[in-house]
Amino acid sequence: MRYLKYFSKNPEGLYIIYDRYSFDNFFRLILKNGLSHEDSLFFVLCNCSLSALVFQERIHNKYYRRLSPKDALSPELALRRARLIFDILY
Repeated sequence: MRYLKYFSKNPEGLYIIYDRYSFDNFFRLILKNGLSHEDSLFFVLCNCSLSALVFQERIHNKYYRRLSPKDALSPELALRRARLIFDILY
C-alpha cells in the first residue's frame, strides 16, 4: 500500500486520522486496494491514531460499512484535504 506514504504519521509511526473526512478517504483507499470492509477496519485499528469523534461516528456506529472504494479520492488530494482540515482545527 505504497499510496499511504502521502498520509502523515505521528512519532509512534501511526497514521494520523483525526477527522471524519480523512477517515473516509483513508478507508476508501484501503478498500480500493482490494481489502474487505472488515480487513480494512482491522488495518485502521492497528495502524492509525484515531480521534474519539472518528472512532464513535465511523467505527462504533458502523458507518465504515457504507463506504465504497469507487468514491475514493486520489492519495495526493486526500492528503491535502486532511492537512488543510488539521491546520484549521489545530
